[in-house]
Amino acid sequence: MNETLSQRVVALTPTPQDARLCDQVLTQNNISVCCCDDIQGFTTAIAEGAGVALIAQEHLDGATINQLKQTLSKQPKWSELPILVLLQPGEVGSTILQQILSLEHVTLITRPLRIAIFVSTVVAKLRDRQRQFEVRDLLREQDSDRQSLLQSSETLRRLIEDSPQGLYVVDDELKVLHASKGARDAFSNVDPLIGTAVEDALKCIWDTSVAEDVVAKFKHTLETGETYQSEGFVHQRVDRDATEAYEWSLERVVVLGDRYGVVCYFYDNTERQQSVDILLQSEKYFRDIADASPAILWVTDENHMCTFLSKHWYVTTGQTEAEGMGLGWTTATHPDDQQRAGHDFLSAAKHRQPFSCEYRLRMADGNYRWAIDVGRPRFDDSGKFLGYTGYVIDVDERKAFEQSLEQAKQFAEAANRSRGEFLANMSHEIRTPMAAILGHADILKDHLQDPDDQQVVETIRRNGNFLLNIINDILDLSKIDAGKLEVEKTKVRPDGLLAEVRSLMDVRASEKQIPLRIQFDGPIPEWIESDPVRLRQILLNLVGNAIKFTDEGEVNVVCRYAERILHFQVTDTGIGIKPDDQKALFRPFTQVDNTSTRSFGGTGLGLAICRRLAQALGGDISLQSEHGRGSTFTLSIEASEIGQLVEPNLAVDIAADNPGEITSIQANVLVVDDRRDIRYLARHFIEKAGGTVVTATNGREAVDTITADEQSTIDLIVMDMQMPVMDGYSAATELRQRGCTLPIIALTANAMKSDRDECLAAGCTDYTTKPLDSNALIAMIHRLTTQATC
Repeated sequence: MNETLSQRVVALTPTPQDARLCDQVLTQNNISVCCCDDIQGFTTAIAEGAGVALIAQEHLDGATINQLKQTLSKQPKWSELPILVLLQPGEVGSTILQQILSLEHVTLITRPLRIAIFVSTVVAKLRDRQRQFEVRDLLREQDSDRQSLLQSSETLRRLIEDSPQGLYVVDDELKVLHASKGARDAFSNVDPLIGTAVEDALKCIWDTSVAEDVVAKFKHTLETGETYQSEGFVHQRVDRDATEAYEWSLERVVVLGDRYGVVCYFYDNTERQQSVDILLQSEKYFRDIADASPAILWVTDENHMCTFLSKHWYVTTGQTEAEGMGLGWTTATHPDDQQRAGHDFLSAAKHRQPFSCEYRLRMADGNYRWAIDVGRPRFDDSGKFLGYTGYVIDVDERKAFEQSLEQAKQFAEAANRSRGEFLANMSHEIRTPMAAILGHADILKDHLQDPDDQQVVETIRRNGNFLLNIINDILDLSKIDAGKLEVEKTKVRPDGLLAEVRSLMDVRASEKQIPLRIQFDGPIPEWIESDPVRLRQILLNLVGNAIKFTDEGEVNVVCRYAERILHFQVTDTGIGIKPDDQKALFRPFTQVDNTSTRSFGGTGLGLAICRRLAQALGGDISLQSEHGRGSTFTLSIEASEIGQLVEPNLAVDIAADNPGEITSIQANVLVVDDRRDIRYLARHFIEKAGGTVVTATNGREAVDTITADEQSTIDLIVMDMQMPVMDGYSAATELRQRGCTLPIIALTANAMKSDRDECLAAGCTDYTTKPLDSNALIAMIHRLTTQATC
């Protein structure tokens, strides 16, 4: 239907002359008219759009009336097209009159026409027609409002799409003039509804007081023209056991006869009201849970403004609800923590990530306690970011405990540093005189010819080495306990290592006249990854103990490889160990025989160290023993094979690749040590090998010696690390800062990798340990002086 044609008259007059007259009369009164020639054109024009349909009785027979009904049935439901029928002069038969009145909304006009009455009737019908369109627009506007309301109710259950709604119009006497289907359904108990006073209709469904209040709103709108919009309407119906909710509004309109009336728009809001009630109950339930929680619960919106804080927040901080909302809650954090806490939150919020931060929270009494704040982002079903939810809990006691732990940790670390410093100093103070004793014993032996005198010196050397081994055991155990034991894995030939162990232990076994046998149970890896020094140390200790505690019989070492584990079984036929004593065997400073008359020496450290070394190598040591018949110690270590499995060969010499001893050097060496004995030994070893020596007693003298003469003939520096005035670390650093490129060999009593790293970091080129090994020292000097340039 073309809405622009809604105010025109579509006419099918008796004759063409009547058509011209009709057109003239209506046009003079500013009424648009379309005169048709036949019934087909008439119905077509009505379908296109018409305000009034005017037709002469002559054209209305049974077929025409049916055709016209079909055309009218295609009109919109809200459309009630007025039909004016021009009756023929004289009496109209009842049959034809009934056929004409079967058309809805018919007005009969007698002929001859009285022009004024005819024009006023057409104008009135066109006005009614216009009101139909206004009512239609009101319906559409109401529908639009309903859709907007549905879209705005995100947190509530959506109203069903076809929610009941209604519209009815009352006239100036407050009687129902028109009613939609929704209205008729709402007033289903009022029959007939049309023509009934609205007050009587309302009293059929609502309590009298409610109905009278609504009627008063109708009267006010009718008298003043003010629009009324209900704020909320929820009441118990009197015609059935139901409480219903409606949203409704009133507007004054013009009804037929140029009178004022009131149109009421309403729709059933019962389900939505129930949803609101459920949401309110849920909110109360949530608040009750939140208020009962020992944690503080909070919610923010998408702009990070706080929209909810549980009751516990206000009790804890003393803030009011107005003070806590938005960003007000941040004022309760400690001023020193605000910037950090804000940065943690905003950094997480930028990427929509969870966050956790700790800060001090001001209590209601003004004191501060530590709290942890944890939040997670929240999104709707479409993935839109809605804000954060989270909680705050008091962690002040945990924080105090952590601080006490930190203090204890610092104390332990300080104690550990003190222990390390003590070990380093003890190592230096013991190893240095031992180095002098053993070194001078070697020098003295070279000067003696008498066998008895040489035997005395050899006794000094043997017991000195025994004392040095005890010192090494104590230091090794201390390193393990301090977590400073270092393992350096390299390529190792297992058969070559066992060959070396046999070479070293054969002499001790021969002294007791017991055989030492090395056997292999199947092929073994040609090479493995392990620490050869520590592995050799364990095997020497186990084999040494087996020989030590065996007076008759034999000692066997069996090597076997299976499932990436290398096993070394050391079996003896010695005294064995009682079951009760086996439990304490691997404890430090513990021996099976602790009596004053015990037959075997030792500190009780060896097996404790061996087990810990084995564990550091990824393995362990196990024991099987029968008292009086012997023992079997099994060392098992992880062994990543390199290359293929081979038949073992005890004839292999793992030292074959090592260069021979360097016995001759030509270098001018500066020896720096505060101990005269060490300076003497170093000078003796170097000069014996062909070098020359200059000495200094501390780091400052060494720096002055090197920097005093630009044409210095010094080729290399051997420097102790622990000295008065200036130690070796500081001296090496200063020399490097002054541009000295001479090789510097650090001389230290500490043998850990960390000590080596510390020496190298200070600027030393390499390092060696006390007691001095003359061959190692001379070889190092030879290597560095043949490579170095100054």
